[in-house]
Amino acid sequence: MDCLGNCGECAELIRCGGNFLSREELAALGEAARVSRLLVLDMVQAAGSGHLGTALDCAELGAVLFGKFLRCDSSDPRWLDRDRFVLSAGHGSAFLYAWLHLTGFPFSLDDLEHYRRGREAPGHPSFDPRRGVEITAGPLGQGVANALGLAVAQRELASRLGEDSSLLQGRIICLAGDGCLQEGVALEALSLAGLWHMDNLILIYDCNGITLDGPAEQSNAPDGAAFLDSLGWQVQVVDGHDLESLCGALVRARALPMGLPQAIIARTVAGKGVPSLEGSPRAHGCELAGGDWDRARQALGGTRRRFFVPVATRRYFSNLALRRSHDRIAWQGPFQEVLDRHPELASLLGSGGPTGQWLRASFPPTADGMADLRRGSGEVLRAVAKKMPRLLSLSADLFHSTKTLLDEGKLFALDGWEARNVQCGIREHAMGALANGIAYGGTFRPVVSTFLVFSDYLRPALRLAALEGLPVIFVFTHDSIAIGADGATHQPVEMLPSLRAIPGLDVVRPADGEELVGAYALALDNSSRPTAIILPRQELPACSAVPGDVRREGVARGAYALRREREPLNSILLATGSELQLALAVAEFFPGCRVVSCPCLEAFERQGEDYRSSVLAPSCTVRLSIEAAGPMPWFRYVAAENAVAVTGFGECGEGGKLLAERGFSVAAIRRRLETLLLGSAGEGR
Repeated sequence: MDCLGNCGECAELIRCGGNFLSREELAALGEAARVSRLLVLDMVQAAGSGHLGTALDCAELGAVLFGKFLRCDSSDPRWLDRDRFVLSAGHGSAFLYAWLHLTGFPFSLDDLEHYRRGREAPGHPSFDPRRGVEITAGPLGQGVANALGLAVAQRELASRLGEDSSLLQGRIICLAGDGCLQEGVALEALSLAGLWHMDNLILIYDCNGITLDGPAEQSNAPDGAAFLDSLGWQVQVVDGHDLESLCGALVRARALPMGLPQAIIARTVAGKGVPSLEGSPRAHGCELAGGDWDRARQALGGTRRRFFVPVATRRYFSNLALRRSHDRIAWQGPFQEVLDRHPELASLLGSGGPTGQWLRASFPPTADGMADLRRGSGEVLRAVAKKMPRLLSLSADLFHSTKTLLDEGKLFALDGWEARNVQCGIREHAMGALANGIAYGGTFRPVVSTFLVFSDYLRPALRLAALEGLPVIFVFTHDSIAIGADGATHQPVEMLPSLRAIPGLDVVRPADGEELVGAYALALDNSSRPTAIILPRQELPACSAVPGDVRREGVARGAYALRREREPLNSILLATGSELQLALAVAEFFPGCRVVSCPCLEAFERQGEDYRSSVLAPSCTVRLSIEAAGPMPWFRYVAAENAVAVTGFGECGEGGKLLAERGFSVAAIRRRLETLLLGSAGEGR
């Protein structure tokens, strides 16, 4: 039987307690588990470093997953209805590479031989669905939340099929260890999965009883089953080295989900198969020396040939690949019929959508006068959402403050699977990692929102989005000490420079409604990088010194001259966001002063030298930067002493007064520029 899914035969076997594996399959999978352990040993030995524990103790689980259970097709790795296997415990990368190689994905023996020595088989798996790697697994716990994001995207897509939703049977299977389940991001995600009844998500907990420093009991709760049950999960506990028990648990998790996310606690022995490591914390790392490697291979019945796969094992997986390809082809016909009846689904599954140029050209001009950029942000988002059905909005209990609710404000899971607003509660880290999971899925485009001061709560997920070029849009509001009375804890001063320090992340701080439109246009065009849009709480006036289309286009360039000098150029003021108004007011006193709006320094650095020189004339060395945040990003454009910035934490008080006390006033900046100009004139004499 090849189904292992929602069918009468599976249900009958579950009811009567029958076996899901034939004798031949038991023998073949047992041998495959042995072969995988040998491949893992060979990889780690060749690399001279690596992690053996999970990769060895999960061999039987790998055999059942990759050799029987998974709906996948190595000839079409991105099959829409595949099961997605997520390795959260990324240090067990040798496990994943060994099984992807055996299953027929493009991981060659040569790749395995160069484990941890290049991009083909890195020490922690890097996102590459073409080769069967569904996410980037590195920091522990991220994969659990990524898996939930994949499950949300799969459930959202199925809801769009209506009565044909049964055509999407793929599950998200996540393998995690003790370390993953101690990380806060995983606990946040587990709580949400239970709340949302995500019965397309299967968590496999490799419970081997160790962590790097010693027994897991010294840092872990003793009863994982009770804990997961309390969060709303259906839990099974099995012997992680018993093929039949593992297979039965997986089939029950798929066939009888009972409206709950499924957890399988697989009790394993760390370092299984290597007598000198079994059950020891030493199994976590690469702690075999000299002849220990040979003795370990002998204990597993290995030959002298390294990286060797027996013919019988090759034949088993080749035959399995043919059956899996047949299943995928059989699925494509009915699914294509659904797409033919519902062409809007075909566009949803495509990679197209509204472009930045469309938004810049079509969104109505914003009004002059004072404007609430948070409210304007919501209006732009909802305009984009009408043209982009795959846009999803996630918030950490701040929808009504960040103004990012889409449609009628209906919430995913709570108001229906098709709702496009995902309420994550006060779980910023899980929200960021969940958004990454949605983006990994490739169908939906996530927008996440919270206050800027809380960006550090989701920073690890944001960093991974930048690392893998995931087009997540982060909306961070309440952007400076101008929020005043909430006090220093809620006043971000170091967040802007810290975000700009992340490679591959565009940080956009618009100064008015037109630049806001430009910010979202830039984000729409950022198909292979994340974007952070930074917004104030206070209202801002329009920068009407130049037409709106110039301001919108200026954001795409990263920086542009908002106000040109009226006499020979002698000074340049650079500013972003709410401080741009200060720069414009100061420039009125200096006819030779140019004001440059710098909404996105990263986009500006991508421009050609000619354009950058036309904006920031190299001959003009009298420059001031003005931004109510840490000064470091500006040092490439102005001397360190010429950055008008916030160099300490904020305090409680009225926002405008706090800014003025820190030198953010027309009078204070005017005096600084006058001093610079006098000094420059003196040097000229």
